[in-house]
Order: sequence, then C-alpha cells, then structure tokens
Amino acid sequence: MVLAEGSPDKQELEGRLVEILHRISGADPASITPDARLMEDIGIDSLGFYEILIEADTCFGIRIQEEQLLQFKTVGDIQNHLASLDIDLPNAQTA
Repeated sequence: MVLAEGSPDKQELEGRLVEILHRISGADPASITPDARLMEDIGIDSLGFYEILIEADTCFGIRIQEEQLLQFKTVGDIQNHLASLDIDLPNAQTA
C-alpha cells in the first residue's frame, strides 16, 4: 500500500482503527490488516459492530449508519470509508 507523502493523518487514522478493533475483538493487532475479514479473521460479532459505531462517533466524531457498517466485510472497507470522509484528526479525541 502506497501512502501519499504528507499523509500522517491517514496512518494515524489506520492506527486508531487497529486500536479500536483490537480493543473490541481482542485480536492480535498484527492480524488486523486491510485484508482481514471483520467477522471471520478478527472475530467481530454483531455486538462488536455496534461497538465500532460507538467508537467511530467517540474517537472520530463521525456517524456511520448501521446499514452501511453491516456492509463492511474487511478492515480495508472501514479504512476506505473513513478515508473518504474529511476527518480532522488533530481535533479528534484519543480513545
């Protein structure tokens, strides 16, 4: 994966997402890669999906629609969604 130069925000965003998914699932952070499947590889269950909604709101100040979240199959799906939003990380709260 090639990151555009001067995009520490993208790396920070991905790092925070890994932290959130690790906290919710208990999965090894090294296994939380863009290709990892949320349910099968990381072990996110239906309750975990709701925790992701809450964490996204708390940490990033964004609201993900429940129907939209349930369509995400991999970590990369969530990363792409977050990247498509204009999230101002310096103002986002740390978890």
